[in-house]
Amino acid sequence: MVSNDNGSIRQRKGKGKKKPRGTTEGKQEPGKHNQQPPESEVCTPTAIGTPRDGSSTPDKKNVSKSFVQTTLDKQLVIYTPQKRIRRRRWFIAGIVIGVLTALLAILYANPTHNTHINHIQSLLEDFEISSLLPESLLPEEFVKDISRLLALDEAGPDTKTYATGEFEPALSLVKEEGLTKMHNVILVPGIISSGLESWSTSSCSRPYFRQRLWGTSTMFKAILLDKECWVQHMMLDKKSGLDPPNIKLRAAQGLDAADYFITGYWIWGKAIENLAALGYDSNDMALAAYDWRLSYYDLERRDQYFSRLQSKIEVGLRASGRKTVLVTHSMGSQVLQYFMKWVESDLGGKGGPTWVNTHIEAIVNLAGSPLGVPKTLASLLSGEQRETVQPLASYLLDHFMNRRELARIFRSWTGLPSLLPKGGDAIWGNLNGAPDDPISNVTKANSMTNTSSTTEDPLTAVSYGAQIRFDDGHNDLANQTMEGALKLLLNALDADETRLMERDYSYGIHRTQREMDKHKDDHRMWTNPLQHQLPNAPNLTIYCLYGHGASTERAYYYTADNFSIDELHQEPGTPSMRIDRAQRAHLSNVDIGIVHGEGDGTVPLLSLGYMCAAGWRKKLFNPHGVRVVTREFVHNPLAAFKDIRGGAEAADHINILGNRHVTADMLRVVSGKGHLINDQFSSNILEYAKRINI
Repeated sequence: MVSNDNGSIRQRKGKGKKKPRGTTEGKQEPGKHNQQPPESEVCTPTAIGTPRDGSSTPDKKNVSKSFVQTTLDKQLVIYTPQKRIRRRRWFIAGIVIGVLTALLAILYANPTHNTHINHIQSLLEDFEISSLLPESLLPEEFVKDISRLLALDEAGPDTKTYATGEFEPALSLVKEEGLTKMHNVILVPGIISSGLESWSTSSCSRPYFRQRLWGTSTMFKAILLDKECWVQHMMLDKKSGLDPPNIKLRAAQGLDAADYFITGYWIWGKAIENLAALGYDSNDMALAAYDWRLSYYDLERRDQYFSRLQSKIEVGLRASGRKTVLVTHSMGSQVLQYFMKWVESDLGGKGGPTWVNTHIEAIVNLAGSPLGVPKTLASLLSGEQRETVQPLASYLLDHFMNRRELARIFRSWTGLPSLLPKGGDAIWGNLNGAPDDPISNVTKANSMTNTSSTTEDPLTAVSYGAQIRFDDGHNDLANQTMEGALKLLLNALDADETRLMERDYSYGIHRTQREMDKHKDDHRMWTNPLQHQLPNAPNLTIYCLYGHGASTERAYYYTADNFSIDELHQEPGTPSMRIDRAQRAHLSNVDIGIVHGEGDGTVPLLSLGYMCAAGWRKKLFNPHGVRVVTREFVHNPLAAFKDIRGGAEAADHINILGNRHVTADMLRVVSGKGHLINDQFSSNILEYAKRINI
């Protein structure tokens, strides 16, 4: 945990500057980009072969790769004039830019991506790449990493590509099924999808006034060239959970707030163009962007987000006589769950128990995460993240910031804990096993001690029941289930972070109607579908559309610098816990400390499907008979050289927004033909649901 230093961190100045005359390779210049922090701030690297902590200890795996380059560097510095050094740096930068551009040109073979190529080229031209890369990240490794980010598994030869600008499948459905617009449509994006723009006028903010510090190329430039200012804008105040002093960041508004992350990388862009093909425009279609850093409680307190959403839906009904269809993605599903309880409550929108039934026709829930995401735990616990929604943004954060900086930023975002897993051990399993455990896992009960243990046969899979495993030989740290892992997180947070998290969220289960009634006006329950009931809306339909078949983070192996749970709380410095990246070749579902399971690449199948396939079909959670339809889609992407976004049948967490079959279902719902859509299961979610005792 880091100490409170008024929302700022030391900037590594001099980034991108050339060395003054007389400087040699082995000397450390004050303020240089690769300046080492004091010993107390040295952090543990978050990826094998990618140290970012300034440590002088070399990574063994990088030694052989960089031996020739290091030798050449020394020779050039010692024996070559300064002018020649400068030429060499520009030469390297030119090679990197050229290779990266060529790589992107190959991968983006589809001519509709030309704008994206040009945008990236213009972005790279502003930088001297060799001076901006971390010391341990060689240019050739940088290019190799970018290519890995873009790689997808190859699919069958009959899979069709799906380019932006085709207006498909809408044009085909208009002809074949006679679809046309009917209901008003509001799109609710997920976490990190909405662009955030600066409205600050302080000295460091002025160059970015009304520019997006999250989303567009401005974000990348700010991270690389003005990181301290960018961090100051992205963090929230630790005490209030709102804006820091003299900083004002707000969600961009309008349909372009989340249509593209950067030019060519669509998010809602394809959904918007397909809706337009049915006749929709800005008069009957809107995007309800929000500042995803904020807790839902503070979204209303600072931005009146839910009041504005309520008003927009009511105006739509008065103007057209039609109800609204809300299309949500990822975290947006939880935002809408909160909204439906808020709008009914006398403490919120004061709409009464029938407001939802009167105003909302349907909810189309795309890749929703009602029961949370385990990778959120890793982000908050140790500052390690591998978010897949915007791979390039994730890459920049992971390689140009250390765990101390990332944990400090993540822990300031009071909206992020809304994505922590809910339901505890009843949903996610215990030390004896989990509902979604791989079949190859063998569990044996010990009748003598009334306990059970899980054996791990060679080349088999490890159980998901232990959410946090300590397998580094230190017996003082016991494996933790999901409930234990959340307690571990609270122990690692400071007093302000714990206070705000407990103010806004609850992660348990209500098993009786009495419990539901007692807490119905407690806003902490409104983000947890296991602790509140669907509204009194018998005419409402919830469509859960999600993908599966992509490897997804499910649990973790951890190690710690301290060997007692009581010592894991640290006020200053880097979080003492980190993912243990030791290789475990005998376990088929473990890779560099991450235990993988089934899901859409970001959200595990249990969170995607349990409430839709089982939970909301129980009277306790759905007492008024809201219709729930669950439709699963197998992730079946094209190879990247055919379509970098995976094609028409990609169903991972972000690309499902362009999946042809998912889009077709959404178009049928907004056209008033949702009654023709029924359940479609292709995973084991129904079997997993039977193993959950609620």
